[in-house]
Amino acid sequence: MTFEDAVKFYGSSRAISRALQMTDGRISQMKSAGGFSYPVQCVLEKDSGGKLIARREDEPKSQPAAA
Repeated sequence: MTFEDAVKFYGSSRAISRALQMTDGRISQMKSAGGFSYPVQCVLEKDSGGKLIARREDEPKSQPAAA
């Protein structure tokens, strides 16, 4: 899923941060990086009841290093 797919489903970045139990800032970082990693997509797929689909091809091209 793309970041835009998730925003369409959840309605806002803040709602995504609540679903993932992450800060708004972390969601903003993911958006800037180009989207969600595959494992994060899998969490959103499960939370959405399968309405969002995790796809490896939608992962950002380069993953930022963990802080």
